[in-house]
Amino acid sequence: MSTHLASIAMAGGAAALAWVATPAVAWHDEAHVYSSIAAVETLPDEVPAFFRDAAHDIAQGSIDPDAFKHPQTPQLNRAEGPEHYFDLEYLEGHALPPDRYAYLALLRELEVDPHSVGTLPYAIAEWAQRLTLAFAEVRADPDDAHARMKAIVYAGVLAHYAGDLTMPLHVSIHWDGRANPDGSSPRTGIHQKIDALPTHLPFDAFFAEPLPPLAEVAPDSDGLFGFIVESIDESRSHVDMAYELEDRLPDPRPLGIEDEEVIAFTVDRTRQAAWVIASLFLQCWEASAEIEPHWWLDRPAFREGFDRSIVPAQPTPPAGQ
Repeated sequence: MSTHLASIAMAGGAAALAWVATPAVAWHDEAHVYSSIAAVETLPDEVPAFFRDAAHDIAQGSIDPDAFKHPQTPQLNRAEGPEHYFDLEYLEGHALPPDRYAYLALLRELEVDPHSVGTLPYAIAEWAQRLTLAFAEVRADPDDAHARMKAIVYAGVLAHYAGDLTMPLHVSIHWDGRANPDGSSPRTGIHQKIDALPTHLPFDAFFAEPLPPLAEVAPDSDGLFGFIVESIDESRSHVDMAYELEDRLPDPRPLGIEDEEVIAFTVDRTRQAAWVIASLFLQCWEASAEIEPHWWLDRPAFREGFDRSIVPAQPTPPAGQ
């Protein structure tokens, strides 16, 4: 149980017990939307106002990675699935490689299917770095509407994967019941119940109190990846608690929770999601200060109103390029 779990359990429980449940459109959306809104609202003033004002747009985008998993887009569906989980046990004690392709090479060596173990850490790192590059373009040209729009879209996708990381059963081989000796899942239904927990509570049950101070993550790739690994370890520390509560978890329908320990667990995990997301957003903004956009990017030349009858002037490369 995390250090701030006990302190929020009473407030969260009181709010939840007083809440009258109403049906939700999609049982898995609330956790991502709530944590994304709270994350953006937590950001300090150094993060640009356009981004801090986009909490609800970013929250809408946080739903998209689940929407990508659609049976009528089979190639995307197949590629998207592993981006949402990471079963560390399959690595057999090997350190997590720093990039996706070194990781895939390790899995080949271990004779492990990437769809079995998942690629979540790399989805988070890669989308964080996309956001960092978008922020770098914002710094270079604060009036660039394209860069601002891009940052908001990338942030929504990043928020989804970071939220998935904080759900303990997304980062363990014990993802839907304690795994069988051969690694297969008994499919007890616990995963769906835990994924659905935040849908039983309103936003105010989670975020009546401010989040803890955000993580101080070094503004480089090592700092980013180290924070991701630490966050996976933190999430995995809650797997046993999830199974201690298994017999007391409510079904996804009807909505509502009465068990105070289950409420505390739900509030803790959702607040942790918001804290991780906000810490990543801040790291991306700070890291962007160290990045010079590509010299050949000449977006102003192609904005609305550019002269279609002439060849645009070409940017001048720096000396030596």
